[in-house]
Amino acid sequence: MTITPRTRHWQLAQQESGGDIVAGIDDINQCILNILMTRKGTDVTRPAFGSNHLDYLDTPEDVFVPGVTREVILAIQTWEKRVVVERVSFTGHAPELTITVHWHIAGEVAGEIYQTHIGLVRK
Repeated sequence: MTITPRTRHWQLAQQESGGDIVAGIDDINQCILNILMTRKGTDVTRPAFGSNHLDYLDTPEDVFVPGVTREVILAIQTWEKRVVVERVSFTGHAPELTITVHWHIAGEVAGEIYQTHIGLVRK
């Protein structure tokens, strides 16, 4: 039995975590992951939901980096109003690349900067 937390921001955790809940920063992090792992047009009830950053996967680096950065920031600004993106960084090389979104809670003057990592692995 799952107990509903006493917090405004929570959701069910992804299935691999055993059906628990996530709250607070973990809730926001999971929301960012859901946004960025959803291609625009694939959610039939919300066709505008998601991001187009995956459209840049097979482009040259000088097109990939600014294109992905723009699409990631735009998607988060559109769908996750609780955060402000500080920057987007990249580590690794194709076919294994990690995009890191550095963000903080909106409205915090001197808040911590959090990170969400999105792994891209071509199989």
